[in-house]
Amino acid sequence: MLLVAAVLRFYGLAWDGGISAHPDERYVVGVAERLGCVQHGCVQHGCVQHGYLDRLNPFALAPDYAYGHLPLYLLAGATRLSGGADPLLVGRALAALFDLSAVALTFVLGRRVYRERVALVAAAFVAVMVLHVQQAHFYTADALLPFFVLGTLLFAVRLAQGGGTGRRSVDAWLTGAWAGLALGTKLSAAFLALPVAVALGTLKRNRWKGALRSGGGALLAFAFTNPFALLACPVFWRNVAEQAAMARGALDLPYTRQFHGTWPYVYPLVQQLRWGMGWPLGLLACGGLAQAVWRAVREPPSPGEWVLLAWVVPSLAFVGALYAKFPRYLLPVTPLLALYAARTLCSLSLGPWSQARRTLALSIASGVWVASFLLCLAVVNVYRFPHPWQAASAWFRGLGLCPDRVPGGAVVAVEQWDHPLPIETAGYEIRELPVFDEDTSDKWAAMAEGLAEADYVVIASRRGYATLARWPERYPLMADYYEQLFNGGLGFRPVACFGRAPRLGPVALVDDPTAGLDFSLPGLCRPDAPVVLRLGRLDESFVVYDHPQVVILERSGSLPPAGGGDRGGANLPPAGGGD
Repeated sequence: MLLVAAVLRFYGLAWDGGISAHPDERYVVGVAERLGCVQHGCVQHGCVQHGYLDRLNPFALAPDYAYGHLPLYLLAGATRLSGGADPLLVGRALAALFDLSAVALTFVLGRRVYRERVALVAAAFVAVMVLHVQQAHFYTADALLPFFVLGTLLFAVRLAQGGGTGRRSVDAWLTGAWAGLALGTKLSAAFLALPVAVALGTLKRNRWKGALRSGGGALLAFAFTNPFALLACPVFWRNVAEQAAMARGALDLPYTRQFHGTWPYVYPLVQQLRWGMGWPLGLLACGGLAQAVWRAVREPPSPGEWVLLAWVVPSLAFVGALYAKFPRYLLPVTPLLALYAARTLCSLSLGPWSQARRTLALSIASGVWVASFLLCLAVVNVYRFPHPWQAASAWFRGLGLCPDRVPGGAVVAVEQWDHPLPIETAGYEIRELPVFDEDTSDKWAAMAEGLAEADYVVIASRRGYATLARWPERYPLMADYYEQLFNGGLGFRPVACFGRAPRLGPVALVDDPTAGLDFSLPGLCRPDAPVVLRLGRLDESFVVYDHPQVVILERSGSLPPAGGGDRGGANLPPAGGGD
């Protein structure tokens, strides 16, 4: 299982050709690259020159940095040890290694709480879980967090299960230390206080000593890996508060507007079923969790099971209720869900007619594993091809088998808050269309000006049309704008579309970002595959980083007059029409 997991995670680490297509990864790697001037010298990378400590301070390099600092120091150290390798690839290798280690820890934890067969099945499920395989290709704090969470739970379970006085002391220290490392990775690991408290509550003697040891271990580990979070505590808490406000929806940001109108708990569940875990494994995991909770209600679970439930249930309750329901927030929980799925299958083989039940359990487990494995193969298969943003840029420059080069000096309009494609160095003039601004006269005046000057319009991903067209109360005109843009009503015609949908042989797996809208993407964006399986609308973070759909439109005529159309504003609204 570890070998299978390693191949899936380490294959295609250069999935974007080095353009840093993932914004969170680009941010983390960029800060880590400048820490201590670890690579190409202070002058080239603009490192702080005020002293060695300042150059180790993330807040001196990025005042708004809100993640734990441990991922930064790990990457900076690994880059230096690698002898100057590309920090982006080093980071992705670290992410793959940590997630591979999380597969191993799932086995160790499952064997301690249940038995070896359950542990093996659970590790097999995590090895081929799409959410983990895809996120292991991005160096983010979320990709590292499951490893430290599982380590904390493992030692918390050992502490809860008892042992000699010396062993309990060691387990208390190690539980706290792993929790501190988890906190040093991302502060959302604070929920580990609950399973740690449950483990300490099982101690019959010296609970306060155990609590002091665990607390001391956590404080030491956090202080060692995040010293500037303590030295610059006001800055750290200000940044954390801003991130918390973003997650709650109190801070309005373009990249969280996709969650407008989504239902708590239902949206993250559907996203896991459609993609993160897949329908077979997702349904089995949900059933396993429900069975575990029901058993805990009917009869007292073992101390180890209490520890796991104290992590899983509050975490799911909290994450599912957030406004920003990014699927990666569930990464520290999904290995436990795999454990519950495995336990359900293994319990199916017990009781009367044991041979038949064992055959049934093995058949279900095999079918679920194969389905998940094939889904993972489809995911990593996209990394065989150039990233769509690179392919679109090559089309502009006329490289390879692409048509004639777009002449230098052409004006290319791109959407605000989206990737402009790596074409700036090719001599094109870039104009930003403020699509995420409020639908006011100023916005549409800027839109009209940008479109009037543009020779080409690039829709680099679904970030704009899949979000803004679904919010008519706030963006009443955007749905009509995109409908006309894609069908040629604004003086542009679609001339190219680039994507790399996950596929296996003749079968392509395609999400539907325009599901429920009155328009669809141009016909040339349909995947060239004999069989197309539509997955429904997926979360942006499942798509826009490693396999976005790029639409290029070329000017075919003049911009229609403002205020025209048969739907009261279907064309661009008049610039002076008021707010």
